[in-house]
Amino acid sequence: MSNGTTKPKPKTIDEWRSERRRKAKREGGFILIPLEMWNGEAFHVLTKAEKLILLECMSQVRYAPRSSKKRANLPKDKIYSCTLGHLLNRGEFGLPTKYLQERGIKGEDTISRAKKRLVEIGFIDVVDQGSFAKAGRFRYSDRWRSYNAGALSKENGSPMYDGPLPGYCHYPNIIQFNKARAEQKSSILSNEEQTQDYNQLELFPELVDAA
Repeated sequence: MSNGTTKPKPKTIDEWRSERRRKAKREGGFILIPLEMWNGEAFHVLTKAEKLILLECMSQVRYAPRSSKKRANLPKDKIYSCTLGHLLNRGEFGLPTKYLQERGIKGEDTISRAKKRLVEIGFIDVVDQGSFAKAGRFRYSDRWRSYNAGALSKENGSPMYDGPLPGYCHYPNIIQFNKARAEQKSSILSNEEQTQDYNQLELFPELVDAA
């Protein structure tokens, strides 16, 4: 039996558009992005859709006062501390699909993949999975800094890419190879060494004479 209360319906794209336009007229402030994030490998590997959603995440982050005396008057369970500083609302925000579609990301699959990617790389954490009628909740995360550190350690230690570089010839120099084999054949080697060393087919034998 109903208790007389009804759950609010998710906002439509038009409703999100109207809210955005109202905010554009009355809201000030800036979206703060640390340069470590902006220049880091974690941000660099994101697609355009993922970067746009990350900007939406950062636009919803609200900062607590820097003064410890002023923060002391706020509920402690509402403060979330991270490298950005002290965040209000436990550093949480929502990313409704219709909201993101109004912002320009049309495909629901694209939005879903982008959210998962931001979680995997470490920009956000999942607080509440949400449901069809209720948007999930996310929290800003510093885990992306570990992604940066991993990339830098590879750069300073072993190469980030161990395969052939672009433009690298994957095949041996055939002329030099055959020339070297011809010189080896003219030397005096034991039968055992000949059996071990010369069990390969001649490659382009006509080039040996030409060389």
